[in-house]
Amino acid sequence: MVTIKKIAEMVGVSPTTVSNVIHGRKNKVSEENYKKVKEALNQANYVSNMSGRILSQNGSKIIGVILNYSRRSEVNVVSDPFYNQIIGYLEEQIRMNGYYMMLYTSGSVQESLNLASAWKIEGLVILGALPADAEKFSQVAQMPIAFIDTYVDEPVMKKGFINVGLQDYEGCYDVTNYLIHLGHKNIGFCADGNQLIGVDEQRLSGFNQAMADAGIKFDQEKDFFGLPYKVHERHDYLTQLIKTRFKSYTALVFTSDYLAVDALNLLQDNHFRIPEDMSITGFDHNIFSEQSRPKLTTVEQNVKEKAQLTIYYLMQEIHQPKAQIANIKLKTKLIIQESTRSLENE
Repeated sequence: MVTIKKIAEMVGVSPTTVSNVIHGRKNKVSEENYKKVKEALNQANYVSNMSGRILSQNGSKIIGVILNYSRRSEVNVVSDPFYNQIIGYLEEQIRMNGYYMMLYTSGSVQESLNLASAWKIEGLVILGALPADAEKFSQVAQMPIAFIDTYVDEPVMKKGFINVGLQDYEGCYDVTNYLIHLGHKNIGFCADGNQLIGVDEQRLSGFNQAMADAGIKFDQEKDFFGLPYKVHERHDYLTQLIKTRFKSYTALVFTSDYLAVDALNLLQDNHFRIPEDMSITGFDHNIFSEQSRPKLTTVEQNVKEKAQLTIYYLMQEIHQPKAQIANIKLKTKLIIQESTRSLENE
């Protein structure tokens, strides 16, 4: 195993100089020595001892990404392409800033903070936290935190809060309004689970407002469908709906492409023609919406920009702590494709 001492002897510098290069302290090493040591490290395939780094006072260079997901024992959350995308872009941004990413799924604030403390994590990204959990994180955490897709009350925000989300309300309003302009009046709303909090709650509000603005009554007890999280349970429930209650609708709005394409396939398996018999819309504009046949009409969000801004603000807080307030809502865009049709001539 190549050690710092051996690298120092090879280059003709002190072990301290080698250590400074490993930890990226360019201000403490001449440019010439920095290049020599870096070249020697690469040639020797030197791997830094992370346990030693974590125990040192120089910081772990680790950013924790927490999927705040209480149903982790029931559902593989990363089966949804949105999570694959956001995790990939976060890792890219974290790496570009000279840090490492640690990914963890947790339904417990305290469990997440214990992990962060044990690994001396320098910053946390919390994805999909419920409002109550976000407040706990903000109150208890001893390191900078940036949230993604989180809604909290104004008092929590005033204490220093970073969140990068979407115009969820506006996005769902737009896609619902589009269906209404196509002549649809009997529209169902389908979401992940029965308890709508945060993102899906905002999307339902946008849907509801578009219906109200058009003078169309939305009966939440009848027209809202909370889909089970487990795949086989969801498929059983959707199959039951397809044979019964879905027959009274001409269009269905889903809160994600993942759910929309899942339902689209089941509808086609049960001899529904899309969009002739049923118009379907999603939300995200990920790979599912492009690979489905017909292609899915959906609402686009810029996942890469969401990751970039999250890490930008987190790095600012790591290097210059000031309890900044940044609650960004990125714009969405309606993507009209093949899964919707007009009823105007009928």
